[in-house]
Amino acid sequence: MTEEKNYNRYPGEDEIEIDLRELIRVLRKWLKLIAVMTLLTVFCVGAVSTWVLQPVYQAETLLMVTKATEKLQMVPTASGNQLENVVGAVSPIPVLTMSTYLGQIKSEALMNRIIKDLNLPYNAAQLSGMIEAEVVKDSNLIRVKVNNHDQVLASRIGNSLSEQYLQLMTDKNQEQLSRSVVFLDEQRAATDQSLHEAETALKLFQSQPRGVAVLENEFNQKSESLADLTSQLQAARVEQHQLRSGVARLEQELETTPRVFTVEKWSDATDSTGHSQEVNPLYVSIAQELASKQAALAEKQGQIEGLETMVIQMRAELDQLQAALSGKRLQQEKLQREVDRLRQTSETLAQKGIETQIAKSIDLGDTTVMVISEASVPERPIKPNKKLNVAIAFVLGLMVFTLLAFILEYLDNTIKTPEDVRNQLELPVLGVIPKGTAATIKKGYYGG
Repeated sequence: MTEEKNYNRYPGEDEIEIDLRELIRVLRKWLKLIAVMTLLTVFCVGAVSTWVLQPVYQAETLLMVTKATEKLQMVPTASGNQLENVVGAVSPIPVLTMSTYLGQIKSEALMNRIIKDLNLPYNAAQLSGMIEAEVVKDSNLIRVKVNNHDQVLASRIGNSLSEQYLQLMTDKNQEQLSRSVVFLDEQRAATDQSLHEAETALKLFQSQPRGVAVLENEFNQKSESLADLTSQLQAARVEQHQLRSGVARLEQELETTPRVFTVEKWSDATDSTGHSQEVNPLYVSIAQELASKQAALAEKQGQIEGLETMVIQMRAELDQLQAALSGKRLQQEKLQREVDRLRQTSETLAQKGIETQIAKSIDLGDTTVMVISEASVPERPIKPNKKLNVAIAFVLGLMVFTLLAFILEYLDNTIKTPEDVRNQLELPVLGVIPKGTAATIKKGYYGG
């Protein structure tokens, strides 16, 4: 029971007791080591920052981009003509994004320009490592920082970067415009050649026999002739209808008119009357008129048949002419459209060529990028920051050597004091052998 109570008085194997007095004891025990090593670290860092590390100066310049967009694009043309939009897309200077402008600042070409301008003993990679560039938030400004051990050289590099960057942009723009001029001239020459061939083909087609003009004239004449024949046919049919009506009326009258009639004659010799038959002149007149009408009707019928034949033939000829004319006209319109298209293309290329030549004669570097603030000579270095380095060394040294003190204390498993016997062995201390001194050793015994 006693052993169980004693067992419960102490923590388990997985439990850890933290005694504040023990921590303070450890700190007091190793205080000299912690203080000396921390001060030594602070001194070393201060000495390195003062006498070993070279000071780094930073010169800053500010650039402003006047033309920028979220996406890379060409300058749009004012006209809605698709051809002008296509041609205009290759002639003007493209509008770049801020990221594109930022990327060009640390390009190898610009670094080589700066090295050549200032005769620097660096290569492009080394010089690029000295330069920092960033876009100012929510603006078209680019902040460029140049770090160098020489404060005057940092300022010179910053100003040279601004000048050479503007010159690089101008050269690139001029190169772009020169390529555009050459491209437009080549395209215009090729278009003019195609236009000449198209005009020659159109003239050759128009000079062929039975061309569109001849067929149109012939078609118009035949159309007029068909209209005349149709009118004549309609008039003949009207006359035919009238003649048929007249023949029917005369036939009816002839049927009701007697052919002969009886005539009474008085004879003086016989003193008596006699009867004789004579031809009815009215019948004869009606018969003659009927015969005339029938002859005219037969003649009119023949005329109508002839006119109908001519109308049918004329319509067939008109159909053939119309088919030929449609094919010829379609081919001529196709050739004419090609000529008009090539002529418009040539005029557009000529206009864009002139506009590009004018733009090429203007210094366009300053129109896209300009220097807002030149780089001045910095007065104080940005590196090393002695106060910050010393503060960091003090904090880190204090933390590291304090941790080292606790590690050393943890690794030290020797027993030195009666408290160590009670804590480690859990046994009572019966006596203590004092540490020998020079006096006790000389006397040869302990005590007074």
